[in-house]
Amino acid sequence: MISIKTFKKIISVTAALSLTASCFTLAASAKENVFDVTQAVIVTDESPTVQESYAAERLKYYLDKITGGDIKIITDSDGAEYEISVGATDRSENDFSSAADGSYTITSTETDIIIHGAGNKGTINGVYAFLEKYCGCHWYEKDVIVTPESSALTVPAGIDEEYTPFFEYSETDTTSARDPEFSVANGLTGGIYKKLTAEQGYAVEYLGGSSHTLVNRYCKPSVYFDEHPEYFALRDGVRTGTQLCLTNEDVKDTVTKEVLELLEEKHNPAATEQILSITQADNGEYCQCESCAALDSTYGSPAGTMLAFVNEIAGRIKATGKYDNIVFDTFAYQYTRTAPTGIVPRDDVIVRLCSIECCFGHTLDDPKCDANTTFMQDLEDWSKICNRLYIWNYNLNCDESVNIYANFGTLQRNTQIFYEHNVKGIYQQGVFYIAECDGEFGEMKNYLLTKLMQNPYLDFEAEMLGYAQAVYGPGGKYIKEFIDIVTDHAVTSTKHLYLEEDSRFSLPGMMPWEISRCDELWELAKEQAETEEQLNRILRSELCWRYWKCSNMRSEFSRLQHPYLWMKANKDLYNDFVKFGVTRMGERVNHELSSNDLRHLTRRIYTWITLYDEPIWDAINPYALKFYELLEKSYNFLHS
Repeated sequence: MISIKTFKKIISVTAALSLTASCFTLAASAKENVFDVTQAVIVTDESPTVQESYAAERLKYYLDKITGGDIKIITDSDGAEYEISVGATDRSENDFSSAADGSYTITSTETDIIIHGAGNKGTINGVYAFLEKYCGCHWYEKDVIVTPESSALTVPAGIDEEYTPFFEYSETDTTSARDPEFSVANGLTGGIYKKLTAEQGYAVEYLGGSSHTLVNRYCKPSVYFDEHPEYFALRDGVRTGTQLCLTNEDVKDTVTKEVLELLEEKHNPAATEQILSITQADNGEYCQCESCAALDSTYGSPAGTMLAFVNEIAGRIKATGKYDNIVFDTFAYQYTRTAPTGIVPRDDVIVRLCSIECCFGHTLDDPKCDANTTFMQDLEDWSKICNRLYIWNYNLNCDESVNIYANFGTLQRNTQIFYEHNVKGIYQQGVFYIAECDGEFGEMKNYLLTKLMQNPYLDFEAEMLGYAQAVYGPGGKYIKEFIDIVTDHAVTSTKHLYLEEDSRFSLPGMMPWEISRCDELWELAKEQAETEEQLNRILRSELCWRYWKCSNMRSEFSRLQHPYLWMKANKDLYNDFVKFGVTRMGERVNHELSSNDLRHLTRRIYTWITLYDEPIWDAINPYALKFYELLEKSYNFLHS
């Protein structure tokens, strides 16, 4: 059930969007009840913060671009008939002293617009929200920024919008999410993959790594194991360097010392917040010594032992009195996913609950999906004891990343579930190596997830269609229809969508006429491309559909035809991977795209990776190419 807080927030956001829809105009002539942007000046405080100056400059940049004009920036000691006030000027009566960083208000009359926000990011967020909602700008991808042109830009008078971020921390990881302008424009606050300047309000950085820091960053076995094997996990009577012994006092001292050394080097007191990750290594080899096992039993989960360790490290660091803006994070991941009893995190300790075992084709609250019902129980249990609960969520097929991963049907509801369970931050992991593997819809999902973290209750269909039309052109509506078809086939009552998805069994139940319709939709999209850039984006995204057909031997990849034809389809697909810069087929080691022609021509697409680069394939490769040439001649002779 949605809480009163959530309901009020939905109503507030919906009202603002309704006002936008009913009042937004790029009218060519002046009208009553509108503010004429072309006549305005931008007003800042006489001594603006660096963030307020940046917000004013970005507002000027985009308004000049829209109108073709040259809007001036003045201070609040001067005045003009039409003003856009940015930040804490004497025109603003807001008190944001207790508001969450990133909050903002936008108000307007026929002569004034006032944009003001809280903390380092509020005014910047307000400016970009104004540009998007009332001026028609959109930042869909790093290189796809929509800026309309109008020499007579007006916006509605009577705007009265107030926004508080749904999540204090938001992060994604594709190419666009690493771009500062895309991130600032779309409200991403995380700094795992990017740096934001002071002017941009800083990103929330993870100092010293964002994950799996114990034994990898702190108390490394390469440094300590030989002399102090007792620092490390005891497994079946043997000390192993895969995890730490968390009850060893010397381990606590060592980690504290190394954290303080890192803070001396990296701490930024001007940042709103910085995070130190104290997180388990990426394996299940936790310590089973008598002391750790007893604590695990006391708390009912190894998560309690981990939490006791992190609480103590955090307490020691804060006792120095030097690091007020530092918070700490740890995982609820695999063996620590079950919430403990008898212990709670400190207020400055974040717990990141990881959904790696979940099904991403069914919503997390689907009672018929066993993989998700256990996660929901963990989410509910952690939300009861954790003041700052974050989520590490997954949105990719890490094994065959170029294949279709049709999880679109769960993105919105899952984000709503997180918010409704008092989650404060989300890292939405996508294809973080997308620059090497750009053949599906990673950037589209990145955009949609970014917008959902700004508002989980937005019009999801409208956002998806807006992206499709901006990125792919007029044919975007056909790609949207294709996504709807494959999303309907992503899961069944017994078929789930996990982190590793075998392309041979994905999209169950696709009927021949549906496959034909999907082929037709891609052709229609290509026909309507207006630019070479749009066409190339369509062709690149179509690789995922061709990958699926190749793996399942459908359409042009069918074996029920002359072998030259399906071998040629394989070869064409491989050549297009190369053409569009796809060098990696999945996250795993040795999943780089191979150069062996024989496997591209004859074998299942999953084997087109260097993992299968046995010498025998290279030895017989020349003969396979000769055989392919003979088949080509045979086919051409038969059809001449």
